[in-house]
Amino acid sequence: MEELKMAEIKSIGILETKGFTPLIEGADAAVKAANVEVVEWRQLGSGIVSLVIEGEVAAVRSAIEAARSAATRVGEVISDTVIPRPVGELRTTFNK
Repeated sequence: MEELKMAEIKSIGILETKGFTPLIEGADAAVKAANVEVVEWRQLGSGIVSLVIEGEVAAVRSAIEAARSAATRVGEVISDTVIPRPVGELRTTFNK
Protein backbone atom coordinates (compact mmCIF):
# COMPACT_ATOMS: atom_id res chain seq x y z
CA MET A 1 0.00 0.00 0.00
CA GLU A 2 1.23 3.48 -0.86
CA GLU A 3 2.29 5.76 1.93
CA LEU A 4 -0.22 8.62 2.22
CA LYS A 5 0.61 12.06 3.54
CA MET A 6 -1.59 13.25 6.41
CA ALA A 7 -3.04 16.07 4.27
CA GLU A 8 -4.25 13.53 1.70
CA ILE A 9 -6.22 11.44 4.19
CA LYS A 10 -9.85 12.49 4.24
CA SER A 11 -12.89 11.44 6.18
CA ILE A 12 -15.90 9.76 4.56
CA GLY A 13 -19.52 10.47 5.46
CA ILE A 14 -22.44 8.31 4.33
CA LEU A 15 -26.16 9.12 4.44
CA GLU A 16 -28.82 6.56 3.46
CA THR A 17 -32.40 7.64 2.83
CA LYS A 18 -35.67 6.16 1.68
CA GLY A 19 -36.20 7.91 -1.63
CA PHE A 20 -34.31 10.34 -3.78
CA THR A 21 -35.86 13.62 -2.58
CA PRO A 22 -34.52 13.40 1.00
CA LEU A 23 -31.12 12.45 -0.41
CA ILE A 24 -31.01 15.56 -2.61
CA GLU A 25 -32.12 17.76 0.30
CA GLY A 26 -29.41 16.17 2.44
CA ALA A 27 -26.71 16.57 -0.20
CA ASP A 28 -27.61 20.21 -0.70
CA ALA A 29 -27.49 20.89 3.04
CA ALA A 30 -24.20 19.00 3.42
CA VAL A 31 -22.27 20.98 0.81
CA LYS A 32 -23.71 24.27 2.08
CA ALA A 33 -22.87 23.47 5.72
CA ALA A 34 -19.20 22.56 5.34
CA ASN A 35 -16.27 22.27 2.98
CA VAL A 36 -17.01 18.76 1.68
CA GLU A 37 -17.26 17.13 -1.73
CA VAL A 38 -19.89 14.71 -2.96
CA VAL A 39 -18.05 11.56 -4.01
CA GLU A 40 -21.09 9.71 -5.32
CA TRP A 41 -24.65 8.61 -4.73
CA ARG A 42 -25.96 5.09 -5.29
CA GLN A 43 -29.35 3.51 -5.70
CA LEU A 44 -29.28 0.47 -3.41
CA GLY A 45 -32.70 -1.00 -4.15
CA SER A 46 -36.10 -1.01 -2.44
CA GLY A 47 -36.12 2.79 -2.68
CA ILE A 48 -32.98 3.21 -0.57
CA VAL A 49 -30.29 5.55 -1.87
CA SER A 50 -26.97 6.54 -0.35
CA LEU A 51 -24.80 9.63 -0.51
CA VAL A 52 -21.04 9.56 0.06
CA ILE A 53 -19.15 12.75 0.90
CA GLU A 54 -15.55 13.40 1.85
CA GLY A 55 -13.50 16.10 3.49
CA GLU A 56 -11.75 16.87 6.75
CA VAL A 57 -13.16 15.04 9.78
CA ALA A 58 -14.83 18.04 11.43
CA ALA A 59 -16.30 19.24 8.13
CA VAL A 60 -17.74 15.81 7.32
CA ARG A 61 -19.28 15.49 10.80
CA SER A 62 -20.91 18.91 10.44
CA ALA A 63 -22.09 18.14 6.90
CA ILE A 64 -23.64 14.80 7.86
CA GLU A 65 -25.50 16.42 10.78
CA ALA A 66 -26.89 19.06 8.41
CA ALA A 67 -27.72 16.42 5.80
CA ARG A 68 -29.60 14.26 8.31
CA SER A 69 -31.59 17.23 9.57
CA ALA A 70 -32.55 18.40 6.07
CA ALA A 71 -33.39 14.90 4.81
CA THR A 72 -35.56 14.17 7.86
CA ARG A 73 -37.71 17.23 7.11
CA VAL A 74 -38.85 15.78 3.77
CA GLY A 75 -38.50 12.02 4.17
CA GLU A 76 -36.96 9.12 6.01
CA VAL A 77 -33.30 8.73 6.95
CA ILE A 78 -32.26 5.09 7.21
CA SER A 79 -28.74 5.55 8.52
CA ASP A 80 -25.69 7.81 8.58
CA THR A 81 -22.08 7.48 9.61
CA VAL A 82 -18.73 9.26 9.56
CA ILE A 83 -15.54 7.27 9.06
CA PRO A 84 -12.49 9.32 10.07
CA ARG A 85 -9.35 8.57 8.06
CA PRO A 86 -10.55 5.38 6.32
CA VAL A 87 -7.96 2.99 4.95
CA GLY A 88 -7.04 3.59 1.33
CA GLU A 89 -8.68 0.41 0.08
CA LEU A 90 -12.05 1.52 1.47
CA ARG A 91 -11.84 4.94 -0.19
CA THR A 92 -11.17 3.42 -3.60
CA THR A 93 -14.40 1.37 -3.52
CA PHE A 94 -16.48 4.54 -3.74
CA ASN A 95 -15.01 5.74 -7.01
CA LYS A 96 -16.00 2.70 -9.09
